[in-house]
Amino acid sequence: MSQRTLLFLVLGLFLGGGIQGCTIMKSGSSNTLPSSAFFPVDANELKPLQAIAYVQDSRIKNCHKGPACEDAYYTRGLVALFENRADAITVFQELRTAMPNSRYDAATTGWLNLLQDTAHYSHFSKALLVQLKQEVLHNLLERSDPTTARSVKEHDRRVAELNR
Repeated sequence: MSQRTLLFLVLGLFLGGGIQGCTIMKSGSSNTLPSSAFFPVDANELKPLQAIAYVQDSRIKNCHKGPACEDAYYTRGLVALFENRADAITVFQELRTAMPNSRYDAATTGWLNLLQDTAHYSHFSKALLVQLKQEVLHNLLERSDPTTARSVKEHDRRVAELNR
């Protein structure tokens, strides 16, 4: 089974469990603020995610439409899950607005529903959330290539030159 299929399966199970939980539980406010990260991240994972974010931001600035642009927005949205929930919502909404029939449309809708859900999560949902985080993180870091590392080193070099 491909990673993408597994990711969509886990996301579907999580959304299904969340919907079922919403019908059983009283609605309430979430413990997670909208401006906080959706997934917590370890310090050793932060640098590679920042590198991926930098590359995707550059790609978004230079693309208009098409598969490369869809990939850039979707990947940037996934990285934003580890940075800021509100930013992730914004990026996924921009993808839906700019390219409403993209190949990521179903996944984007799922992420937006999940991110905007304010119901409390059950223990079952929390376990799925941990698994989903690992799948997304693994997928992002696997996509990361030497080009990303070179871009970050180039960016760091430019910043160092400007600070002299």
